[in-house]
Amino acid sequence: DGKGGARNVPIDLSSRGYRWCRTCRIVRPPRASHCPDCDNCVLRYDHHCPFVNNCVGQRNYHFFFGFVTSVLCLAIMVLPVLFWFLNSDNFELAVDGLMHVSSGFLQPVFYGLIACGALIGIAVLLSAVLWFYHVFLIATKRTTKEFRRSIDNIAEEPTLCAARGPRLFDPFAMVDP
Repeated sequence: DGKGGARNVPIDLSSRGYRWCRTCRIVRPPRASHCPDCDNCVLRYDHHCPFVNNCVGQRNYHFFFGFVTSVLCLAIMVLPVLFWFLNSDNFELAVDGLMHVSSGFLQPVFYGLIACGALIGIAVLLSAVLWFYHVFLIATKRTTKEFRRSIDNIAEEPTLCAARGPRLFDPFAMVDP
């Protein structure tokens, strides 16, 4: 039972923001938090991302930001190409080559492409909002969790530009059953 562990945190560490994690039964650094999805304590915990199914924190925040940037760039690049294709002569030639216009099949294809364009437009907007939100977090040196709890007194280095920190375990070590 890890409930009584808070008494074991030295006062000098407690005064600097170190806390006891009841689940992991360890002393947590100030910006670390326990992720209920991964069941781990994560250094400089930002959030648990359902899209990559992983915690985002100190050692992988820049990879997550690169992923969000890539998704935004892809969505921005696909949208004009789709509109260019719909307005080009190639679209009419492709449709005429695949089917006869008199068959009435042109309208569903055209409307399907318009629907794809609308979905990509929504993806651009949502990706841009997420990207700008994380740019704001980087500029204010906060994590998502700290922003949601309105914690402003962060004096540490920024999340994205910080060093990744040491590995806390050896991934190549043999695991004892």
